[in-house]
Amino acid sequence: MQARQPKVNNSSRVRVWQSSALDNTIFLHADHPNHKFDRHFHDGYAIGVIDSGCQAFLYENARRMDMPEGSVALISPGIPHWGGPGSQRGWQYRMLYPSTALVGRALEDIFEDGRARNFNSPVVYDAALKNMLADLHSACAVPEVDDIEVESRFLVVVRHAFAKHAGVKAHNNSNDPRAANKMRELIEDEFDRNVSLLRLANTVGMSRFQALRSFKVAFGLPPHAYLRQLRVRNAHALISMRLPLSKVAIEVGFFDQAHMNRAFRRTVGYTPGVLLKAAGAISSKTLP
Repeated sequence: MQARQPKVNNSSRVRVWQSSALDNTIFLHADHPNHKFDRHFHDGYAIGVIDSGCQAFLYENARRMDMPEGSVALISPGIPHWGGPGSQRGWQYRMLYPSTALVGRALEDIFEDGRARNFNSPVVYDAALKNMLADLHSACAVPEVDDIEVESRFLVVVRHAFAKHAGVKAHNNSNDPRAANKMRELIEDEFDRNVSLLRLANTVGMSRFQALRSFKVAFGLPPHAYLRQLRVRNAHALISMRLPLSKVAIEVGFFDQAHMNRAFRRTVGYTPGVLLKAAGAISSKTLP
């Protein structure tokens, strides 16, 4: 009796969402076992990472340059190209499609030059950039992410990508400790709100990237990470008073209780529920 061949799933699985913090930029996470794209081009940029498999990529009159696992796609606007499976398994990848206007504003923030730039190559091998893109994608994939985190991660991606792979000369941004302290005061005063990076920058008269850099140099954390730690610290104090977790989450600015749980795990290594139980145990021991 002949053994049955395992069923092969040839259906693509695609998830698409938009980020309001980035002018509704489209993000895509897809698994294409055998999908083939028609020849096309993008009005804006197409930037992403190949998580597994290999995508066959043809551009400039059918010049082929494959995108294997671990590579980064940097496709400039208006470049006609074609894509399809470059391996038997196809490929899985994550992409974002920022407009030229959005990228231009970021370039002005970082390099003081917002001219449209083309990348030197549509396929690069850059582990640091791959990790930056993965972090940006992961952050944008959840509804509770703060605008300030998305803005910050996007600026870091743009700076690295265009400095390393488009020949844009990076310059040293000046750091201002006084400005950093003023931004920290604003975050501490409004930690329960959605403070944007643009608001911080305008407060101290800097570009968004200058504000991001100055804050990180001064305190060792980007503003969004400092904000998360501040919320955890304030939630910790309220939970120790045995307040309901759902109320605490909203009180300190988290999207919901699940959002607070994830922030606690990332910051202190345990959940608010564990802390609440500990607070109850201590309280019961103090009863006469």
